[in-house]
Amino acid sequence: MLNNVPAAVNSLTRNVVINHPNSHNAVIVRKRVTRVGGDTIGGLPTLGGLGVLTSEDEEAIEWDLMGNAYALETDIFTPGDMMDRRDTNNGGIDEFGFLIEPEEPIGMPGGFDIKKLDVMYLLITESIRLAYEVVGVVTLSNIPPYSVKFVCNRRDDLHIVV
Repeated sequence: MLNNVPAAVNSLTRNVVINHPNSHNAVIVRKRVTRVGGDTIGGLPTLGGLGVLTSEDEEAIEWDLMGNAYALETDIFTPGDMMDRRDTNNGGIDEFGFLIEPEEPIGMPGGFDIKKLDVMYLLITESIRLAYEVVGVVTLSNIPPYSVKFVCNRRDDLHIVV
């Protein structure tokens, strides 16, 4: 009975994100490593040559289109230090919170799950697409099925401006 509450919250969240006037259309892409070679060196898994620690260091990659989505920016509040004149600078945070819903729900044709390290392009205009990388997933409730919010960082090197 108790898990009906987060299921209802997830359903309502999806409706709000899709229909909210401040929601953006988005495109989700996922990095795929195309490097050919051994997956292990000395019995240990590898991602590439010497000094490669994460897939971020890989050079041989392709981007797979996962699908279209809707994204609604949410506030990640962090307290700001107050100055002597009782004002503060709250613009220094590099993280953005988004509620992201695929155009088709998971389980339907075209539906997909958003994962960490996926890149979301917010479609600002037809010629401007801002890139955000999903760097974390946080829950809004501790009861399964979990309601999630995505923590994203801007990827200025991936913006598309035509």
